[in-house]
Amino acid sequence: MVSTYPPEHCGIAAYAEQSVARLRSQGHTVDVVSPDGQGNVKFAWDLCGGTNILRLLRLLPDYDKVVIQYHWGFFYRDPSAPRQRWDRLKTTCAFLLLFLRSRKIEIVAHEIPYARGKQSWLYKWKWKLAPKIVFHTASELERFQRHYGMRLNPSRVEIRRHDEVYRKFAEPAQFAARSQLQLPRNQTIFLCIGFIQRHKGFHRAIEAFAQAGLHDAQLYIVGSLRVASLENQQYLAELRRLAAGRPGVHLVESFVSDEEFDTWIAASDCVVLPYLEIWSSAVLARAKLFQRPAIVSAVGGLADQVSEHDMLVSSDAELILALQSMCESLRQNALSSNR
Repeated sequence: MVSTYPPEHCGIAAYAEQSVARLRSQGHTVDVVSPDGQGNVKFAWDLCGGTNILRLLRLLPDYDKVVIQYHWGFFYRDPSAPRQRWDRLKTTCAFLLLFLRSRKIEIVAHEIPYARGKQSWLYKWKWKLAPKIVFHTASELERFQRHYGMRLNPSRVEIRRHDEVYRKFAEPAQFAARSQLQLPRNQTIFLCIGFIQRHKGFHRAIEAFAQAGLHDAQLYIVGSLRVASLENQQYLAELRRLAAGRPGVHLVESFVSDEEFDTWIAASDCVVLPYLEIWSSAVLARAKLFQRPAIVSAVGGLADQVSEHDMLVSSDAELILALQSMCESLRQNALSSNR
């Protein structure tokens, strides 16, 4: 398994850890290679940039299968920087060689940028040669194929939902979870949780909650910076300003462990995912473990992840209405349960 790995603070690391646990429970022997030199793994290597990914060739003869949890940031140095153009070319060619040398490789596509420009044809061939690619939703697969103008062989593609590998790290009752987190017991709690980045759209949730005019409801934004870039720091400062001026809005700046993450979801009434862009969402998958309804932006592959209990929104106006409707529905359900 090639992936970031705990104690690294990364959603993909958490996904990989649960994938490894599941495989080991089935009797498989699994070793882990981290691409960033971090984590409790057997091989802590640097696989980012240049031809570093070819270091995997040393291991291929010893294993029956190699699973790469793929995020472009693990393997490419700053893909948007013009000065890294030559390095990007080397990395892409290295992947081409890796795929040609071994057909035992499986790519789990967490986030793949849609390349454009002169080198896009090379990225297309990179993915055409990949032995197997796993997507979390059919929408992601369709969009991917449409962008690159190709149709992948069905035998080399799999749709695998996030929640196929997920397990609960904590399972408190809602009342106990709220007591543990010191949250109000008798109010409707909306939750945004995850690493703080602008594309998560947490500012949209704050603005919509303020305009929804909800009574006896609270919105909690829970998360931390995974990468302390200037852009992310500025966004965090923006969220602080927005939360400070809105009654009922709380910004909890903290990295949450797996157990704390599940406790927050258990404590909530509804999880809000106001994302501006995303491939698919591990947060939504974990919300389903606890049967929590969600309000979800219609971006990326999220439409494929929602259930009949969730609400899909396409605009800020729809987000406001969804908060109001969900709040009323939750109250009616609570009244029915108390009768």
